[in-house]
Amino acid sequence: MQNRKPAELNVVPNDIIGNTWALPHDAIARFGIGNEKSVRLSPDGRYLAVGTGIGLLWYDTTSMLPISLWETERGLISFVEFSHDGTQIVIGNWDGIIKVMDVQTAECIYEMEVPCLYFTLSSNNKWIATSDGQGMVRVYDIHNDELLAQMDLGEHKWKTNDISQLEFSPDGNLLAAAARFWAPDDDRVLIPDREGERTYLWNPETGEEILKFAGRNFVFSADSCLLAAASPDDSHSSSDVKRIDRCVSVWDIKNKERITHFTGHTDWVDWIAFSPCGKFIASCDKTLRVWELATGTQKMAYEKCYDSFYSPDGVLFGFIFVSDDTIEVWNMDSQQKVLELPQNINFKLAKERVFTYMREHQFQTAEIISNEQANSKKWTLPIEHRIHFATPDPLVVWVDDETLASGSIRQGIVLWDIVEKRVRERFLNDEYIHVFTVLPDGKMLAALVCSQYESTKVWDVTNSDKPIAEFNSNVWWERHQAFSPAGDRMAAGSWEEGKVYVWNLEQPEHPMQLTGHTDSIEVVAFSPNGKMLASGAWDNTTRLWDVTLGKEIATLPTDVPLTTRAIKFSPCGNTIAGGLGSEIRLWCTEQLTTLRTIPQPDNNQRTYALAFSPCGNYLASGTWWEKGMQKMAIRIWEVATGENIRTFWGHNSDVQSLAFSPNGTMLASGGFDGTILVWDLKPYL
Repeated sequence: MQNRKPAELNVVPNDIIGNTWALPHDAIARFGIGNEKSVRLSPDGRYLAVGTGIGLLWYDTTSMLPISLWETERGLISFVEFSHDGTQIVIGNWDGIIKVMDVQTAECIYEMEVPCLYFTLSSNNKWIATSDGQGMVRVYDIHNDELLAQMDLGEHKWKTNDISQLEFSPDGNLLAAAARFWAPDDDRVLIPDREGERTYLWNPETGEEILKFAGRNFVFSADSCLLAAASPDDSHSSSDVKRIDRCVSVWDIKNKERITHFTGHTDWVDWIAFSPCGKFIASCDKTLRVWELATGTQKMAYEKCYDSFYSPDGVLFGFIFVSDDTIEVWNMDSQQKVLELPQNINFKLAKERVFTYMREHQFQTAEIISNEQANSKKWTLPIEHRIHFATPDPLVVWVDDETLASGSIRQGIVLWDIVEKRVRERFLNDEYIHVFTVLPDGKMLAALVCSQYESTKVWDVTNSDKPIAEFNSNVWWERHQAFSPAGDRMAAGSWEEGKVYVWNLEQPEHPMQLTGHTDSIEVVAFSPNGKMLASGAWDNTTRLWDVTLGKEIATLPTDVPLTTRAIKFSPCGNTIAGGLGSEIRLWCTEQLTTLRTIPQPDNNQRTYALAFSPCGNYLASGTWWEKGMQKMAIRIWEVATGENIRTFWGHNSDVQSLAFSPNGTMLASGGFDGTILVWDLKPYL
């Protein structure tokens, strides 16, 4: 197969990781590549195409380093699919825009905007099939720009919730989809053979239905003659029985009949594959089983295997979960470990990368094991060159003028070197950090909620052997927490009760409860001296509390009832800034009056993040994404006049957090797109 190297776009010499590729104007660096939504290996095995929050990122599989970055104007690439010959790539973004692009030139061959949650490209590069999230499947001819067929799923008692899988057959002549039909009141299926999840097979040119049956996670055989899927047990036809797809059915497409039905799994079958020779089927439900098609018998079974894949030469590899943070890849035929995945890897997106690495490096298992024993080292996947933030992350706090700290789910605390534009150090790896702070003495505190309604732990980040506080919160919170400036208290807003809880970290067993709000708490913030707390809630009020006495001081005035989405005290504590919908309001903490209202340039742009400069003369605000927006605005305001000094455009989705550097010359922003941007303020302040 010809080597079709992707066009090189936005590459910056001497930056092999890509932190400065396609940087917005006035940005110094970008950390994180954005949320990864889709990973695909090119048919020739030489490149990985990764759909991220910043665009389509291409990797060379030999080095696993990025080589090109496409589609940065909007970013937020959610789906990626190659044509079967590798000449074209199809991408879709959060806005529902689908593009077919030439791999070697990056030229857009075809573009359409349709409601789309899934799409797939036929092997003849002529058709695109889409699903819209409402159970509707459509096929488009991309050369003639016309709708060929719209698939009718038939009459069902319950409306289709979604299409969970959509694929053309290898020869491109058939289209299959798995559609969900769930009862709305609970998770039971009323008629297991008709409701629940069904697999459909159509002629993509006419929309004619060829086959349908109860099943999910389907897979075609290489010759497009057979279709296998996870299916319910034949005995489960009663409406009182909860359906579990723990069997594997294999259908002869030409004759429209089921030719075999494998039973033996005890839980949901999550993965199925035909062996390259076509003689076997492998399936997983935390136990990997291999079946012989001709005889219908089970040939082997492996426990504690959560996923698997076949190599082109027919070797079966499995993912073994050794512990919560360790995943290993084993050769299931020889029962030997061949690879260990690094911590924090996105497992759902790792299979293509693991397969790529093992395809490029044809090593011998015995040699790896002997080298590992001799060197006392683990063979790990050399892929994670960059941090991948999960939504809604990351939070940013400055340690000093050269070091930025970020906290996020599954990435712990990361210290970034601003000068070198790289990771300097990491703490609390793989932890679900919800809030953290840097105290005046440089000490960092972080808190994590183990799970909803369970224990909360507070850590000294650099000394994390044992938490400094641990308590049962009994509160469902999301991002509604804050540490006091001295680090002796932590506040959190309840999502269900409308209460604000304040814990003394030395004696956290009996938190102070601040009552007054009547709906979910959206945001909380301590004053610089730690004596006051401000809170905003969905009851459209912003309240100020005396933390020492545990009493409400006042409800801050607004012209009309509005929900406060962001709130900050000025460094001296005499001003409170609140982001209320399409306006920013400044209150006087002494007189409890409105000092100034700053309307936003566009009424549709809601403020979600705020930060005061260290001198208190400037305020930064970040916007919330609304449909139709391309880039989010980060605006710098002069507090005394309300004048907009500068506007930066960079994040592709909501700006989640903002922080000025201690010397006030830089601004860090964390976005819902999964990136951190560092902005140069020197020309403007």
